[in-house]
This record gives sequence, C-alpha cells and structure tokens, in this order.
Amino acid sequence: MKNKDFFSSKLVYVLVSLFFALVLFFNANAVILKTSNARTNSSETHSVTLYDVPIELKYDSERYFVSGYDGSASVYLTSYNLVRLNAEKSKDTRSFHLVADLTKLKEGTVEVPVRVVELATGVNAQVDPGNISVTIEKKAVKTFDITPVVPEKLLPTGYRIKNISIDSNTVSVTSGASLINQIDKIQAVLPSDVILDNDYSGKVSLQAVDKTGKILPATLSPAAVNMKVDVELPTKTVPIVGKIMGKKDSSIDDFTFKLAKETADVSGEQKFIDKVSSITANIDVTNITKETVVKVPLSADNVKTSPNVIEVTVTPVKKQGAS
Repeated sequence: MKNKDFFSSKLVYVLVSLFFALVLFFNANAVILKTSNARTNSSETHSVTLYDVPIELKYDSERYFVSGYDGSASVYLTSYNLVRLNAEKSKDTRSFHLVADLTKLKEGTVEVPVRVVELATGVNAQVDPGNISVTIEKKAVKTFDITPVVPEKLLPTGYRIKNISIDSNTVSVTSGASLINQIDKIQAVLPSDVILDNDYSGKVSLQAVDKTGKILPATLSPAAVNMKVDVELPTKTVPIVGKIMGKKDSSIDDFTFKLAKETADVSGEQKFIDKVSSITANIDVTNITKETVVKVPLSADNVKTSPNVIEVTVTPVKKQGAS
C-alpha cells in the first residue's frame, strides 16, 4: 500500500514539473518571437514615388536660351525613417530639388544628368529619367504682332462673330537664335472648352507657332492677353403679316393698311427661330374713322424681333351712304 502511494506521488510530481516546463518553454518562445518582430519592424524600408518633380536648369540665361527638354521627372524615395520620408514627400516640407547643370556645356543638343541635391539624411533617391536632352542656343529677342484666333467649332450652329478685341497688340518674344526665325506668328487662341453662345471676356494664353501651326518654345511677354469676343445670335428674315383686330365703328365697312416695313429679322437659339415663318402685326382699328398712322408692336415666342415696332397707315372704307 505504501509503495503504491509512493509511486502515485512521484507521478504527480513528474506531471506538474512537465506542465511548468512547457509553460516556461512557450513563454520564452513568445518573448523571442516578439523581440524578433520588433527588430524586423524597426528595420522596415519605406518607399514612395513622386511624379512631376520640376527640374531646375543652371545656365547663363542672359546669353543662352534652352529648349527641347522635359521640365520634370519622377523621383523614387526610400528610407527606414518614415517621418523623414513623409517630409520629403510633401511639396511644402521637401528639402531636396532636382538640378541639371548646363554651365560648362557648349551650344547644341546635349545629354545632361539630373541630380538630386539637398536630400535629407537617411533618405535615398532615384530619378527617372536620369538624363535629359537639351538644346542650347544663343538668346534672341523680337517683337511680334498678336493674332487673335477663335476656332469655328466653338460657335453653335447659326452663331457668328461680330467683333474680336484684345488689350495688347504686340508681344516681346525671347527664344533661340534659330527658333525665333521659324516663328510665323503669335496667336491668342480662345480655349477649346469655351462655348460661344454668348459674348466672351477673359484671359487667353499666347503661343508662338510656325507656318504649319506647330507650337515653338519661346518666352512671351506678356504671356497672356485679355480677349473679348462679341457674337450674334442666329438670325433670319421673315415677312410681316398684318391682321385687323378690334371693334369697327358702325360707319366703317372695312379697312385697308400699308406697312412701313414688309419684313423683320428674328434672332435667338436656332431651334426657336426655325419655328418662326412670319411675324404677325396685330392692327387695332378700334375708334379709327379716318386715315391714321398707328404704331404696332412685333413679337414672337422665344426670339428677339428687329424692328420690334413698325408704323402702319390704316385707311377706313366707309359704308355706302355713311357720311
């Protein structure tokens, strides 16, 4: 009996020891895993791609004109420090900028590297493209007249341009010595999103173009002008039809009349003027017993009428025997 109690007690101790050993094992592994994850997270690399970052060109702008290049690039940033990376990501807090140094290059078309300067410590950057092609020329300045341009497609059906005016007729153009000789004219082109169903007034950008209409690189002063475009509504001419109305005097058998104008112009949206085939002049003869000149208003639904009033000479025809 004692031997049995002894073995039972020993078995209990073994089981309890095994339980605590397992608890200690799993706890130790959990701590190791947590520590490992913390180390992994602290060394995580963060990244971001920035698009359309402007490229600053360094050159003697008093002597040379530079063209033929893309003025922006994409920048791929990486860092272990997320705070610094976010600072470089924002335009307002960014410390770095892109530079292409042309100061030691000669005239012609050349490839030049794009460098990242003043980048925050702990942040790495890659630029795409890493090089840009530029054309360097001697600078030339010339004055041109400005030609206002209003594309016909901006006019709704039936509308026409009445007048175009701009607040400046000439512009000073700076470009390369060879490019400036290719300029055919300086255009002030009305933007394509304007619909000329009413008069327009606004600022319009200028552009230098060659004889084929290709836009050429140039610096323009002023870069834009104020343009006014006056348009006329669709108009058509229709006959005026006189119509006697009102109460006749008992001595009057009938009336004749003569219109001072036989036709009128109607203007408005095309869908409305299409419905107008004539204008009715309602001639009120109430109380007219002798030849009289009256003024009769003209109107039609949803359109303007010109003239909107005409004179009508009304002649009464008396009944036989009436004095």
